[in-house]
Amino acid sequence: MMLCDCHNHSWFSFDAKGNIDEMCCGAASAGVRIFALTEHYDYDDRGGERHYGVRHARRMAEMKRAKEEWADRLELLCGIEIGQPHLDPVRSCKLTAEGGFDLVIASLHDLRPGRDIYRDFDYSSIEVCDAVYAQFFDEAEEMIEQCDFDVFGHFDYPLRMMEKSVPEGSMLRWKVRMLSFLKTLAQSGKALEINTSGARRWLGRPGGEEWLLDAYRQFGGRRISVGSDAHRGRDVGCGVEAAYRQLLRSGFDSVTVYRGRRPEQISIR
Repeated sequence: MMLCDCHNHSWFSFDAKGNIDEMCCGAASAGVRIFALTEHYDYDDRGGERHYGVRHARRMAEMKRAKEEWADRLELLCGIEIGQPHLDPVRSCKLTAEGGFDLVIASLHDLRPGRDIYRDFDYSSIEVCDAVYAQFFDEAEEMIEQCDFDVFGHFDYPLRMMEKSVPEGSMLRWKVRMLSFLKTLAQSGKALEINTSGARRWLGRPGGEEWLLDAYRQFGGRRISVGSDAHRGRDVGCGVEAAYRQLLRSGFDSVTVYRGRRPEQISIR
């Protein structure tokens, strides 16, 4: 079985600690053979663009060195996670076209007008949870239609904060909107990400519930990316094998890895 972990952050992201070698060491120790570092680039009012820009040249030089030094233990891919690319689709498309990335993840960390999903909502109210996910899916479908990216990241990002109101940790409450999102994503040819960070949180499992994986497949979706969303070396690979088991139960026999923005299927059997 080839373990692929395609969503991770080193200290070149504002919220991560490990350097590139520490992250690669974590990947090798976890048995991960294809490993992507996907640093944050967020369109927000907290300086996400500026933070990425001041370190970009150093990051690319470090990535080149690390790819060579770790080549006998793992394949290191250079990616980016763009937050809210639909807020400036022209500039975000220019970034993806010129960045020299292997893969591009698009995510929603904020909702208009600049509200942080983690910090700016009271999730003790189920009405707030419903409103957040209504807007989340509206903006997600806008991103799919307007922006250039390969993988839609962590659709369950708001769910991470909803333990009090959604104790079962399931997306079933928003099934109708989830199905619409999955259909739009499947028809776009972009990949659905199974983000396994839930295995390290109160959810206790990766993000792919079987009913939504079954639906995505029925809509024609074949591209699945798996990522642990690790921000330190010891978390790399956590939950990836569990995600593979979920995928196999839903009829998937491979995951999608991007090299030079080109999708390739890797067997998970």
